[in-house]
Amino acid sequence: MLRHPTGRFAAALRVADGTCDWAPRAPVRLYAAEADEQAADANTDHCAAALRAHGADPEVVDLGTPDFAGSRHLGSNVAATADIVRWFSSLG
Repeated sequence: MLRHPTGRFAAALRVADGTCDWAPRAPVRLYAAEADEQAADANTDHCAAALRAHGADPEVVDLGTPDFAGSRHLGSNVAATADIVRWFSSLG
């Protein structure tokens, strides 16, 4: 099913694949945690490359290996939230 998706599943994958296929007009940051159990590490690299192909200059922030309640994915949320708020405030 994953190697040769069809139907609604294939359509959903096409939508997800296009998430970074656009040209943002504002600064962009991508946050990533190593070995996230819910998001493949390569997703960040692919998204950054797609954004660059459209003329953007995304900053990739490596969060390292944060864990929260046994989850690296939740840990990345906790680790990044304060930084994101400070960054947004600095764009003012």
